[in-house]
Amino acid sequence: MKVKEMNIEQRPREKALRFGLESLTNLELIALILQSGNKKRDVFDIAKDVLELSEDLNKMFELSAQSLMKIQGISKVKALQLLAGIELSKRSLRTNAYHKSIRGPQDGLLWFQMEYGTLKQEHFVCLYLDVKGKIITHCTLFKGTLNESSVHPRDIFKKAFEVNAYSVMVLHNHPSGDPSPSKTDERLTKNLFEISEIMGIVFLDHVIVGKNSYYSFRQEKHLH
Repeated sequence: MKVKEMNIEQRPREKALRFGLESLTNLELIALILQSGNKKRDVFDIAKDVLELSEDLNKMFELSAQSLMKIQGISKVKALQLLAGIELSKRSLRTNAYHKSIRGPQDGLLWFQMEYGTLKQEHFVCLYLDVKGKIITHCTLFKGTLNESSVHPRDIFKKAFEVNAYSVMVLHNHPSGDPSPSKTDERLTKNLFEISEIMGIVFLDHVIVGKNSYYSFRQEKHLH
């Protein structure tokens, strides 16, 4: 059924205003963002294709403008509307992580999984924290296949001293989706932990993030 053929109270916009956005189905939410269809296709038909492309939202954060524009009825503008909503979600989670105390991987995990968990390339990221566990700053130190020569402890701890960090947490993603640590991950973690004790900076954790799971060296009691 086309939007104009629906009862007014059943239309996504009116339904959202009356009952809240949480009352909308995934299909209706996408249709609301798209706003309209075109002469050939109704907005619900286009929204259905977006839902299928994202595998019922499972791969929503992996969508690109190019992949969306392959759907008949999605222009560059509509693709950007969808991607802008996704980017706002990422930034909201990042801001939330910056305003809370990071005591363990779960405190910033949702942000990291959303921003890095679906990437096709490994990203090695450092979080620099103050004495209260608040994030001072974060930076990506390395992109690519992780090996022992690619991540230099001096770069990690040099930045820690520059921002006067009390503790450091490092995270990286496994594009395979499996967060199980490799031998390289284990050796790197041991090395960073030992250097942190010499430097007098708390090494909070090394977290490996997969698509829907993670591995924490501290939680697995490998930091000692």
